[in-house]
Amino acid sequence: MADNALHLNDEDKQALAVSIADIVVRRIPRIEPYFVSRADIDVMKYGDDPAYAKLLPAADYKMTHQASNGRAVYSFCMCPGGYVVNASSEHGETCVNGMSYSGRNGENSNSAIVVNVTPEDYGSDHPLAGMKFQRRWEKAAYEAGQGAVPVQLFGDYRRDIPTEKLGGVKPQIKGKYRLTSLKCCLPEYIKDAIIEGVVSFDKRMPGYSSDDAVLSGIEARTSSPVRMIRGDELRCEGTCIYPCGEGAGYAGGITSAAVDGMKVAEAIASRFSNEAITDGTQENING
Repeated sequence: MADNALHLNDEDKQALAVSIADIVVRRIPRIEPYFVSRADIDVMKYGDDPAYAKLLPAADYKMTHQASNGRAVYSFCMCPGGYVVNASSEHGETCVNGMSYSGRNGENSNSAIVVNVTPEDYGSDHPLAGMKFQRRWEKAAYEAGQGAVPVQLFGDYRRDIPTEKLGGVKPQIKGKYRLTSLKCCLPEYIKDAIIEGVVSFDKRMPGYSSDDAVLSGIEARTSSPVRMIRGDELRCEGTCIYPCGEGAGYAGGITSAAVDGMKVAEAIASRFSNEAITDGTQENING
């Protein structure tokens, strides 16, 4: 495809994240930081009546924060009772994602913590600069984990020291993981924003920023790093290509991708319906 059919997504679509995975509570009757399990999230949202646990699904959450460095920080793709999985697709690169089984009954829950980046962060105006940026940090994650998912406790992440042993949280990660440091896996401005955001989230969900909370990374594919240009008819000018959804840079999640797909489907139907009328073939289309 010609370069002029692509340009950088300029709406902070490309984002890097570290998954806050497996934040577990141990109810200890002492005044000290604790961890948030799936069951505790249920209590925070539904109350402590045991009947709720039987009647309602595992609770989720959405939290946002505006960091002091101007970056937006938000939870993304929260997976109640879920697992972190190695979703890498290229040799020598590591990318993680989250998933829940239909029962959503795992002990822990996880969520990506996303920080927005812009084309100015890419260091180039090349149409594929966003992909190069993404690959750079996925390669760094691969090296940090030596091929496994790199894992670090949040307390160590804040103090900038490698993790050598786990605390009170047992990671729910599908595949191999390695205790290490995530410092080299993300730019400093993203690391700072994540720390500030997670600490802020703790005010709404006590225990969220526990020292023993497990970070695994990185998730650098919350949205597309490029956008295919489309005109008023929602197609690339001079072609029959109708780019849509996340991969084309026009959505940032399942719902928005579905809506964009519907818009494009309507545009295609309208185009061919109008052409049929112009050609005098409407009668054939109708039946």
